[in-house]
This record gives sequence, structure tokens and C-alpha cells, in this order.
Amino acid sequence: MITEDTMPAEITDLAIGYRRLPAGKLANAVTWMEARAPRPDLAKPLAMARITMPDCNSYRAIFLEIGAPWLWDRVSEMSDAEITDHFADPRQHLYYGYDESGAHLGMVEFCVADSNEIEITYFGLFPSLTGRGFGKRLMAGALELAWRLNPSHIWLHTSSFDHHSVIGFYSACGFVPFATGFEIVDDPRIKGTLPRNAAPQIPLIEAEWRASNLENRQVAQA
Repeated sequence: MITEDTMPAEITDLAIGYRRLPAGKLANAVTWMEARAPRPDLAKPLAMARITMPDCNSYRAIFLEIGAPWLWDRVSEMSDAEITDHFADPRQHLYYGYDESGAHLGMVEFCVADSNEIEITYFGLFPSLTGRGFGKRLMAGALELAWRLNPSHIWLHTSSFDHHSVIGFYSACGFVPFATGFEIVDDPRIKGTLPRNAAPQIPLIEAEWRASNLENRQVAQA
């Protein structure tokens, strides 16, 4: 099922130090960022087409091509009916971005909340197109559409699973960090919602660590 992100409660009793997770779990460092006014002259917006009734197979393929390198697995857990019901809600916006030749470059999803704020839930280019200036054009197109709805602010969250430059990118697009936190998730490559070779930059650990394992390795190296 699709669930929208909400700001979790603050935790104040965190002790300083490292924490080790069980095998099969991932810790995701999160930064929440917001924009409270449009940023002029960000970039030339891509042509944006709203998709109100996406073909489920096509949508899954696009979502996973863009998102699997960053461990997006939401659509892998959804039925066709759930996808259809989700986008039947007028608060949910899905847009595909196109260049001047009509080539499909990426996707944006955002949600208009009852509190008159907009959350950008998913944003991304096809992997072969990154680093060519299309990201700012896609964001410019998305923000142009979002600000037309007169929200009080627009927000999103970044992930330590994302590209290392993502905070700088969003900052350049007018977003300012306002909170940090973490998320613990089941590794989608182990639970089977993504291929095991997805996101090789994120370690896949499925066997529990034991002190004896380290001792055996040290003996073998001696």
C-alpha cells in the first residue's frame, strides 16, 4: 500500500554511540527540507504531463527503472487496484517530464494535503540522463505546477540511500533543511521486492554477525 510520509515524533532519549542492526534491516538517514516561496529562474521547465490514470504495468516499469538504484520498492508491493485507487484521489499528482523532442525523461509525484501543504513524494530522472541538467528542469516543471495550487509550503525528504549530491541539488532548487532523523526498513532485496543486485552501493547483509566469525577470520589470516 502507498502511505504518505508524515513528520514522525521527535525522539529525545537517544544515547550517543553506534548501534548495530539485525541482518536484513537497513538504517536510512533522513533530511527533511522545505520551500516557502518559488525560486525564480531556476531552470527552463520540462514539459509536464499529468497522468491521472496510469497504465499499471507501464507505471511500475518507469518507477522501478528510476527508483530501484535507490531502493524504491513501493510499487512492487501494490496491486493494480491499489495503484488505480491511489491515483483516483485528486490530491495525488503524477507527472511525466518531456524534453523538446518529446522524449520522456523522468517522473514526479506529489500530494496536496488537507493542511494546504504539498509533499513531493517521488522525484527522479531515468538513470542514463543524470548529470546533464535535466534534474533542475524537471524540478522547475514540478514546482511551477505545485506553486499554482497556492500551498503554504512544499516539502520533501532526502535519503542516505539517494545520490550523495541530493541535498545540494535540493538546496539549489530553493529547499532548506529543517529536520533530520532516521528510518529503519526491511532490505527490499532480501524480502524480494527488488532484485538482489539492485543498489550495489548499499551493503546487503543477510547473515547475523557473530564475534566468532571475526575470530575465525583472524585465525585464517594468521
